[in-house]
Amino acid sequence: MADRRRLGIQDALWLEMDRPNNLMVVDTVVWTADPLDWGRVREVLEDRLINRYPVFRSLAVQDRDGSWWWELADDFDFGKHVTVVDLKDPADRRELQALVASHRTEMLDRTRPLWQGIWVDRYRDGSAMIMRTHHAVADGMRMVELSMSLFDASPAGGPIRGPGIVQHAARPHPPGQPMRQRLRAAAGRASGTAQRARSLLEETVSDPGGRATDVAAGMIGVAAAVPRILGRANEFGRLALQNPLGAGHTITTSARSAMSDAAESVGATMRAAVPGSGTLVDVFSAAPGDVDTLRKLLLGTRNDSTIWTGTAGQDKAVAWSESIPLAKVKAVATANNCTVNDVLVTSAAGALHDYLQAHHAHCSAVTFMIPVNLKPVDMTLPDNLGNEFALVQLELPTDEADALRVLAVAKKRMNRIKHGHEAAVAFRLQETIAGFNRQLYEASVDLFTNRTIGTLTNVPGPPMPVYLAGSKVAGIVGWAPVSGNQPMSFTISTYNGNVVVGIACDQTLVPDHETIVDGFAVAFERLLAATSAVSS
Repeated sequence: MADRRRLGIQDALWLEMDRPNNLMVVDTVVWTADPLDWGRVREVLEDRLINRYPVFRSLAVQDRDGSWWWELADDFDFGKHVTVVDLKDPADRRELQALVASHRTEMLDRTRPLWQGIWVDRYRDGSAMIMRTHHAVADGMRMVELSMSLFDASPAGGPIRGPGIVQHAARPHPPGQPMRQRLRAAAGRASGTAQRARSLLEETVSDPGGRATDVAAGMIGVAAAVPRILGRANEFGRLALQNPLGAGHTITTSARSAMSDAAESVGATMRAAVPGSGTLVDVFSAAPGDVDTLRKLLLGTRNDSTIWTGTAGQDKAVAWSESIPLAKVKAVATANNCTVNDVLVTSAAGALHDYLQAHHAHCSAVTFMIPVNLKPVDMTLPDNLGNEFALVQLELPTDEADALRVLAVAKKRMNRIKHGHEAAVAFRLQETIAGFNRQLYEASVDLFTNRTIGTLTNVPGPPMPVYLAGSKVAGIVGWAPVSGNQPMSFTISTYNGNVVVGIACDQTLVPDHETIVDGFAVAFERLLAATSAVSS
């Protein structure tokens, strides 16, 4: 990287989203079976992180025109980024959790590179390391890859294998064309939707392979239309105070127009599809997901108000569960013809169901933001890191006691997301919001984030034991940030054949938060028992 490099659109968006009650910082905790040699840990971090990726030695600097840049810090001092602490009771997991929580509202110093390390000298029989990194530096998947670059296959060293999964880009695309270029091109095709609809049949005859792309283009056009609706907030803001009904009618009319344009674009594509072709299958499989995406953008999500609804404060808490064998999760997934992720998010929904029951609260459904990678995992990370992902919305039922029914709903909705174009639409929407003026930008972010209760991530870690500076890693867990008034963040982490779920939450909005992570294992066992009963 040169001495100065401009932040990408997504990177700058995360940098602008810091709020006192919810910071855009990714927190990760690693603990080891044996005490760490902090001198060796520093050598590893400097060699594989600080010297390798210039962003960890760079300041975030804003120009007069509002653009953000990474600038190499002339006075970078590793020691100013690290603090060594002791726990009063190293054997108590709650003390380490409280330490992590105490930093959740501690803003990273903007006069230094945007990362921080808290080194816990003794935790249980070993040590612990808390890493805090601003989301502007890298997305969640790249954070995982960064973490794995610090680990060794043995105490003596040696490279480790990547996660035991294959990550794909959100949607198929022509080789060699950058994601941003593809989305801009698709958005361009989506402009002038009415004219597009009239000529689409002609194009289909000459280019039958492009039909699915045209559906995506129509959906991305809708994403562009939503900000245009929001963009009128400045002009009808005063109207909303003087004539709320008139302002509401303006929004409704704009929304109907956007939906009509999208329906025409998608409908024209459907009419152009030739029966029997492979593309017809793609179009029909994408349609339910695309209709869902329209509904989420224009009408909102299934996200009921309940015990955790309110204004987020600065009293935070974190917790993580005991581990569950990954082999058991895979067995349940195989028996139900679904994915491991389907099983895990179903267990999360079950834990929330039990929590609501215990607090005599009702909530029929919740919506989580789910990060979707726009590029396949690449273990050779680019020097500039950055963000290449989109956030989609997953709705989960929380008023259903039958675990298999919840699994069926989760599977169906995940499949709709996979076969639709929501990730591409979300990316285009994020890019558009980043260009708003400050006031409208904040209002737009709050609008979309407050339709969900937080972030739910599934983080694949090393599938075998790994070592940090010669000490065996006993556990890994981390949390994505939350925004607006979102009350909680869920992370499902896999490492060495085990699954751990972590929660980071607002302690006032989510009292007794430990019962949620404890209830994850209970919910999974309920799903396991139901699966066994059906199989037998």
